[in-house]
Amino acid sequence: MMKRKEPEKGRLEQIPRDLKKKKKMSVTHHQKEQVKSPRGGGKKLVVPFDLEEEIMSRLPGKSLMRFLCVSKTWSSLIRSQRFVASYYAKKPSRFIVAFSNSVFGDPKRLFILTGEEEETSCSSSEDSLVANLDMTIPGVTIAHGPFQYSSVHGYLVCFQLSKFIICNPSTGQVIRFHAKTQLTSLGYDPVDDQFKALTQVSCLLHSNLSSMTSMVHEVIRLGRRRGGGGGGVVSRRQFTSPPYYPLTLGRSINGFMYYAAWAPSQEEGETPVFVCFDVRNEKILSFISAPKEVLASEAYTRLIEYKGKLAVIAGNYGSSFDLWTLEDVTKHEWSKQTFELPLSEALISQGTNKAGEIVFSPSSLPGPAQPFYVFHFNPDTKSTRRVRIHGVADTQEFWTRYGLSATDPCCAVFSPQHADTIAFL
Repeated sequence: MMKRKEPEKGRLEQIPRDLKKKKKMSVTHHQKEQVKSPRGGGKKLVVPFDLEEEIMSRLPGKSLMRFLCVSKTWSSLIRSQRFVASYYAKKPSRFIVAFSNSVFGDPKRLFILTGEEEETSCSSSEDSLVANLDMTIPGVTIAHGPFQYSSVHGYLVCFQLSKFIICNPSTGQVIRFHAKTQLTSLGYDPVDDQFKALTQVSCLLHSNLSSMTSMVHEVIRLGRRRGGGGGGVVSRRQFTSPPYYPLTLGRSINGFMYYAAWAPSQEEGETPVFVCFDVRNEKILSFISAPKEVLASEAYTRLIEYKGKLAVIAGNYGSSFDLWTLEDVTKHEWSKQTFELPLSEALISQGTNKAGEIVFSPSSLPGPAQPFYVFHFNPDTKSTRRVRIHGVADTQEFWTRYGLSATDPCCAVFSPQHADTIAFL
C-alpha cells in the first residue's frame, strides 16, 4: 500500500480542487454562515441576500444611488424591476414643493423639496411638516400662470420655453427634450410601466374651432435608450382626432390622461368637454361632456384626483369653491358639492393628501424668510386647518445663499401624494 507523501517543511499542502468547490458552495445568499476571517482573527457574518434586499428597501433613494457603485450584485438588484416596484409600494406617501425665482430673476434656479405626509387627518387646527431640499436645477425658472408643474408617478414635470423637463428628486435624474407646444403633459401606463408625453401639434385658435376638421397630436415615448445610453426620448408618433380647443394640462389617473377643452357643437357652437387619452393604446378614447360651470375658469381650471376619480375645483378659492366629480365616465355623470373656505387669499390645489383632505397652497412664496403655509380642507367634516411646511425658503440664510430677491416673486407649487420612486427613464 502506497504511503501518502508528506509535505516538505516550509511548504503548504495544496487543497484538492474538489474540496475548494465544496467550500465555495457552502456559503449562499440565502443562508447565514460563519466563516473564518482571511486574517484568522475571529469570524465574519455573511448576510442573506433577502435580508440585504429588505434593508435596502428601507433606505432613501439617494443612498441607493450611491450603492450602485458598490458591486454588480447590488447594482443589478437596485435596477431590477421587481425591486423598483417593491420599493415604490413600501414607501410612505410624500409631498413635493417646487419653486423658482422670477423669469427676470438671476441666477435662475428651480428648487425641489419633498417631505413625508401625515398618515391620517389631525384634529388640531394648526400643524407642521418638514420639507428637505432634494435637488436644484440651475437655469430653470417657471413663469406664473396655469402651465406650471405636475407630479406624475414619482416624477416632477415642468415646461420652460420649448423644453419639457422631467426630474426625479429621489435619484437626481433630469431629462430635457424638445416639445412642439406648451400644451404637453406626461402620462403613465401602469400595465407596461411606461411613461409617455402627449402634445398637441396643431396650432389651433379658439376662433377657428368651427372650421377645423382634425387635430394633430404627438406621442413621445420615454425610457432607456438602446446600447446602454441614458434615459430620454425613445420614439415619437403622430395621430389625429376630431378637433377641439385644449384649455388645461393633463391629469394622469390610472393609465388615462384627462384635460379640459372646448369641442365644436352644431347646436351651441362649442361645448365643454374633458378629453380622455388612453396612455397605453395611444389614442383619444372619448370626449366626456360636462356642465359649462365646470370650465368657468377656462385655462385656470384645476383638475385633481379625488377618491380615484377625476374631479375639478372651480370657483373663488379664497371664500368658497365647487367640487365637481366625474361619477360615471361612460354616462358622463357629474356630481357637484359647494364648500365654504374661510380664507382671505386666492389659492390653488393640486389634489388631496392620503387622508383625503383637499390641499390648497399659495402660487408663490410669501416673501424673504417668511413661513410657508398650506391649508387642508376635509370635505366630510367641512373643517380647515393650516399646516406650516418647515424648510421652504423660510430663513434669511437660504435667500442669501441662493441669491433670491424680494423684488422678484418666486412661483411655487405644492403637490400632495408624490410617489417616492427609484425608477430610471
